[in-house]
Amino acid sequence: MNTVITGDPIRVGERELLPLAQVTFSGRRRVSLTGRGTMAQVWAVARLRPIAIVERGDQGERRIPIRDETARLLSGLLLAAILIPLLLEVAVRLYRRE
Repeated sequence: MNTVITGDPIRVGERELLPLAQVTFSGRRRVSLTGRGTMAQVWAVARLRPIAIVERGDQGERRIPIRDETARLLSGLLLAAILIPLLLEVAVRLYRRE
């Protein structure tokens, strides 16, 4: 379940800044009835991620997105870690054919 929440407004001079965040909840419940009794398991995960800042002022309202550069960098590194060994394997096999 995804929900966008707003934080407390922050006053900066004539402007007001309003932070926005996305909250993601996930969980699972399981109950087992056995001859020896009842067993229950529950787990839940909550993720809070800032997504934007809304700036309100005399000239109106604008939304400033917050980009997660670390996640983009890590995704690129993961892609490189998968592709480079595959490309090297193909190069070695082509070299051995000749």
